[in-house]
Amino acid sequence: MTASAQAHATGTDAGPAAAVLIQDRPRNAEIDGLVADLVRVVDELTDVLERETAALMIKDIPTMRALQADKQRLSRGYEQLYALLGRHDQALVRSATGFDRLGALAPRFAEAVKDNLRRIGAARSLNERILGAVRNAIVRAQAPATVYGANGRTCSAGRAGSVRAGSISVNTQA
Repeated sequence: MTASAQAHATGTDAGPAAAVLIQDRPRNAEIDGLVADLVRVVDELTDVLERETAALMIKDIPTMRALQADKQRLSRGYEQLYALLGRHDQALVRSATGFDRLGALAPRFAEAVKDNLRRIGAARSLNERILGAVRNAIVRAQAPATVYGANGRTCSAGRAGSVRAGSISVNTQA
């Protein structure tokens, strides 16, 4: 009997209530490796998401652009590792070396994802409003002026099909 199983059997690790013999599960080196890789990817991806969110808050475009390649690479790695681990016996996955570390990272990772998505959504909404205002200003500037003609009917001022020049200013400081 291993030391771990003996401690469980005697109740020395968690008191008399834990005096149930728990057999140590066999380790799987492939699963341990996948879990270790997932821990590393989740930790790095969380860091990238937090840095991108901070850059979004202060509109640091160069930093946001610089983080995109890492964010994409790590996101793909996360998806692949998660899928690979999903194909294995989940009892073995949960007993893998490092799985507890993955559980400890999960709340911070979930919060980083939520904050990042919220900030990206807000930035996208702002960009859409700005682009809509620019589009509307262009349409108004190019609309022909309507005047009354000599016969009392309305007509467009100037030559048919001409475009009036208009001034459009865009505030880049949001």
